Amino acid sequence: MFPWEHAAVGYIIVSLWARATGRKLDGWAALAVLVGTQFPDLVDKPLAWSFGVLPSGISAAHSILVSVPVSILVVAVARRYRAATVGVAFALGYLSHIPADLLYNGFFFGNYDVIRAFLWPLSHGSESSMGGFFAQTWFYLRRFVVFLARPEAWVLVAFELALLGSAVWLWLGDGAPGVGLLKRSVTGIRRGVTK
Repeated sequence: MFPWEHAAVGYIIVSLWARATGRKLDGWAALAVLVGTQFPDLVDKPLAWSFGVLPSGISAAHSILVSVPVSILVVAVARRYRAATVGVAFALGYLSHIPADLLYNGFFFGNYDVIRAFLWPLSHGSESSMGGFFAQTWFYLRRFVVFLARPEAWVLVAFELALLGSAVWLWLGDGAPGVGLLKRSVTGIRRGVTK
């Protein structure tokens, strides 16, 4: 999945969780779900594609043997600091990444072999070439564009629109959490630059 798709899936799950538990999502929770949904790719892809430390861009941080303990630890630490909603938002975002990758790779690209990667270090998926981060990213973007030229791509386009539309609708319904945090950050940066 692409980053925006992971962010949408994670936000939908976190928003529904917050609604079901009567919690309010603030800017920090929105940031936590955003980071959580991207975390496996931010760890695995550079370590595999640029440094050759991992066998694949879907390895250690994608593994359920790593993601579950890390998520539990993050929630425990967040609870200790009275930020349970932020911890759970990160954990749900992180844990949503793995089944989303599996379903996406299997349904749209027929790659069910990727399931082995989610059991790293016991097994791993296809080896990634160490062509560098940008070369690998370009490869996947080109593959995506080629796929969009196929007649059955309308299913993916419809899926994308429904997924992103649902996430934005829930985000707006939640009061657009994170906009205030972003404005404060930009204002702080602007003040720091103008001094």
